[in-house]
Amino acid sequence: MAKARSIVKLSGTLGDVTFVDSKAYGFHSRGKRTVWEKSDGMIASSSNQTEANLMAKIIFDAVNELAPNFKDGKFWSRLVSVFRQQKKAGIAYNYEGFNHFDMRIDYPASAHGRFSVSTTNTADKPSPDVMLNYYLNKNMDYKLSILRIAADATLLNAYPSEVIEIAIAGEKTGEVSYGFSALPADTKALYVLKCEQSVNGKVTGLLKGQSVQFLKDTSIISATA
Repeated sequence: MAKARSIVKLSGTLGDVTFVDSKAYGFHSRGKRTVWEKSDGMIASSSNQTEANLMAKIIFDAVNELAPNFKDGKFWSRLVSVFRQQKKAGIAYNYEGFNHFDMRIDYPASAHGRFSVSTTNTADKPSPDVMLNYYLNKNMDYKLSILRIAADATLLNAYPSEVIEIAIAGEKTGEVSYGFSALPADTKALYVLKCEQSVNGKVTGLLKGQSVQFLKDTSIISATA
């Protein structure tokens, strides 16, 4: 029996079906395209990611200016991850999670020594003076640069960053005082220490002779001055 072949071709849309004749796929039909709507959870996640990116960018830009040739490809994602983990744990965004965070894990500050910062803050009067305590692994000369990153309580609005440098000549342990400008009472601050080995007053420039580590003031804030 001979088979009849239809010569009628539909075009346009019939109900929820659209008929298309394309060079790539020939004559075919496709269902109605629907508008993809984001769930409340997806919208919240996108908002959280935006906040994390903005807070991380304040740090990223300031630290890159401090050590422009030191970062690696993982630095940005590790920065953002700290804030993302805080949100996931239900913790308010803060800088405490960055204490002893190394800019590069392959060139950590621990290769050179141990470092911490403290201040004499009170609840109503943040101190501009920062005390850096250090213990160096080797009796070598170092150039220590400390960067202060400061933002308001939301961590989204930054104050101007400041950097102070000092040379250490063969002193394995000690304290160094840094005097920064005063900040408003609700300011959140994060300190970043760049450590560079030096010879005859000049930094060596070797990656293995450098480190960049974040330090958070862990002093207990007293109630009154």
